[in-house]
Amino acid sequence: MYDLLPYVWILFMVVLVVATVVASFRARPKKAPKKPANTVTEPAVDPLEESEPALDFGDELAQMEKK
Repeated sequence: MYDLLPYVWILFMVVLVVATVVASFRARPKKAPKKPANTVTEPAVDPLEESEPALDFGDELAQMEKK
């Protein structure tokens, strides 16, 4: 029986390493499931269509700098 003790010890160490590797792989975060392609196409909405017009002071600033 004492002749098999080193092999049992080596087997124990191998099992310990393999169990650690398997546990680390199982603990990794899962990939997010891919969403299916949107089959219903919604009309494209222009975000600037509903908003107020943006004020452009470029010309006024250029005129002020010339004075």
